[in-house]
Amino acid sequence: MIYSTPRTDNGWTWEVNCTGTEDVRFIGVTSEPRAPNPCATATPAPSCIPGFSGAKFLAAVQGEVPNETIAAYPADVGLVGVPVTVSLSPVPITESAEIDVSTPDAGDQDPGEIIHVVWIVQAVPESVEWSWPDGTRTVGGQWIPQVYVSRGPIEAQVVYDVSATGFWSDGVTVHRLSTQTVGTIDVGATISYSVEQVQPALG
Repeated sequence: MIYSTPRTDNGWTWEVNCTGTEDVRFIGVTSEPRAPNPCATATPAPSCIPGFSGAKFLAAVQGEVPNETIAAYPADVGLVGVPVTVSLSPVPITESAEIDVSTPDAGDQDPGEIIHVVWIVQAVPESVEWSWPDGTRTVGGQWIPQVYVSRGPIEAQVVYDVSATGFWSDGVTVHRLSTQTVGTIDVGATISYSVEQVQPALG
């Protein structure tokens, strides 16, 4: 018969006599320290990643990343030599997802005890690359067209870097697991854009 606190297992010790008339005799109370942990004690801290799943984590946070649309100014038609300014809507920001994992207590090697692990997955926008109708590319959202273009594409490519950090509790203290690289998410957007000349006959 055992009851536990976050740090101690407490139990009653009994003696079983198989030859005498007294079958069971109470000996006393005993306590042993507990060491709950989602990973075995021999596991190095960087390798302690209980329940980690790159594909599952990536899919979860990918559902939080919105689709992007492009707005341009001048809005409808650009002019040769006049800067075209573009922006994304919504503005890319860090998105996150929470993943709950249940794993056996490997620290005490008690398969009947389950430890709750929470993974926080973050997708951080690291770069935005713009592709313009004349084939050039920039990381800034401004372009000065030099030639006439009829309905050329303006494209944006947003790259999110995805990482995950795990947390678990032994009932008293919250412990942090090492941050793991999950992968990247690419989000694209395109609009059709025309460029005209103010006085095309002048060359």
